[in-house]
Order: sequence, then C-alpha cells, then structure tokens
Amino acid sequence: MNHRSYLALAIPLTISTITTPLIGAVDTAVVGQLPNPAYLGGVAVGTIIFNTMYWLFGFLRVSTSGFAAQALGAKNEQQGMLAFIRPLLIAIAVGIFFILLQGPIEHISLTLINPDTDVHLYASEYFSIRIWGIPFTLMNYVILGWLMGMSKIKVSLVLQVFMNLMNIVLDLLFVHVFAWGVSGVAIATLLSEVTAFFIGLFIIWKATPYRIKIPPFKEMIDPLSFKKMMAVNRDLFIRTLCLLTVFNIFTAKGASYGTEILAANAVLIQIHYIMAYFFDGFANASSILVGKAIGSEDKHLYKKTLMLSWQWGGPILSNDCCQLLSI
Repeated sequence: MNHRSYLALAIPLTISTITTPLIGAVDTAVVGQLPNPAYLGGVAVGTIIFNTMYWLFGFLRVSTSGFAAQALGAKNEQQGMLAFIRPLLIAIAVGIFFILLQGPIEHISLTLINPDTDVHLYASEYFSIRIWGIPFTLMNYVILGWLMGMSKIKVSLVLQVFMNLMNIVLDLLFVHVFAWGVSGVAIATLLSEVTAFFIGLFIIWKATPYRIKIPPFKEMIDPLSFKKMMAVNRDLFIRTLCLLTVFNIFTAKGASYGTEILAANAVLIQIHYIMAYFFDGFANASSILVGKAIGSEDKHLYKKTLMLSWQWGGPILSNDCCQLLSI
C-alpha cells in the first residue's frame, strides 16, 4: 500500500460520495429559478428535514462498507452476504417506521423551524411526496456501502452518477416543462431514488463475488452480531446527531429572519454539504482498507492505512483550520 494505490481508491470514492449532496443542490438550483423565494424556502426546509433523517442513518453506508471489507479480506462468503442483509433489514424497518410516523415528524419539524406561511405550505407539499422514498434511500445506502466494501468502486460510482443525472433531467422536465413546481422537484427525487434501488439490486446480482444465497434466518438475526454492528453504528449516530443539531439550529434561526434569508442560507448549506462529502471519499477509502486489514489480520496494511489517512486528511484539515482562524 502506497500513496498511489491509496489515491486510486480515494479519488473515485470522493467523486462517488460528492454526488450525494448534488441531489439537494440540483433541487435548490432548479427551484431557485422560480420567481417566488417561498418555493426555494419550502424546498430548503424540506431538504433539511430529510437530510436530518438520512444523515442520522448514514452509518448504514459507512459500517456496511467496513463489515463487507472485513468479510472480503477474510474470504468469508457467508459473512459477506450477512454484511449486506443485516443492514438492509435495518434500513427497511427504519424506512417503514418513518412512513408510519410521517404526520408527527412533519408537524414537529415544521413547528421547530417555524417558517413563514407560504414556505410552510411548500415544505409540507415537498415532504408529503419525498417521505415515500425513505426506505429506498436507506436501502441505497446499504447497496452503495456493500459495493464499496467489495471494492466495486466503479459500479458504485456509475450508480450514483446515474441517479443524479436522472434527478437533473426529471427536475428540469417536471418544473420547467410540466410546471409542477415544488411537487415536480420532490417527484423527480423520489423516482430517482426508487430507480437507483432496483438498478443497485441488479448490479449486486451481477457484480457480487459470492453466490446469491440467503443465509439461515438464525444467522441473520444473531444477537451478538447485531450488537457488534450497532456498537459501531452508535458512535457514528451520536457524531451525526451533533452535526445535524447545528445545521437545524442554523436553518431555524434563518427562517426567523424571513423567507429571503432562509432561501439564501439554503444555498450556503448546500455548498457546505458538498465540501463535507468531499472528505467522505478519504474516510470511505480508509474504512475499506482497515476492514480488509482486520479481515485478513494484516497489521502492516492496518498501520499503513492509518498513516496514509493522516498524511492526506491532516494537511487539508490543518489548512481549513488556518483559514477559519484568519477570518
């Protein structure tokens, strides 16, 4: 493992992960061209609600890639399939849970943010459509995480790029041609998420190095394995919760200053998301390599990965800190 091989993994992953916030950025850009800023404000509020729910369970992608990489490193076929099925079951359960509680979630979220009447109306319209895509989005996290853990970086990149291109085309079609407004943006995103899920399943069927075989039910719900997985996910969940608390306070405070400020902040938040997901590429590369090292019990690869992570992540973060201190 050297710098060249590390970057050969990290750069495609960076391109892959940075496409995730582009969905919200595209929605913001398309709606921002409409004359009433309330449209943009409504999409901004709706987006922050879904980003909160999605980011809270973003560990489904991160931990899945880690456990899949461990199974690949250990050449354990059954653990490789379980690394996909277990988080998939969690994604389905959480998605159904959110759909069943969509009424209280919408009410509480909009009450806390407290936008203007017009923004409230469009945010509710956006929410009522996109909520049906939550199970598919969470399952897409698992699919992408598993493909990354299996070192199928190119196909995971193709899948995400396809989803974003489809979202862009449908956004333009539904908003500027059919004039569906906020509903058009939400429907475009929903259709993109659902389509990506089914294509992702097909890709796994074709690209998996394992035989497609459902493990015994007892193995799938093994308490010790779930406990180990949730112990990793717990720390990621807490970290994400802290980040989202700041973002939501920022959005709620912006909404209190009026629709124009809320709309402007929506653009700034989308820029921040793109910057944050840029670093995810290096994080995913490191988690995959560490997973392989643990699975194959390769201490040299483990130590080398930690060193490369620090060498590439440390200078960038240090530079960002210096820029912040100079403001």
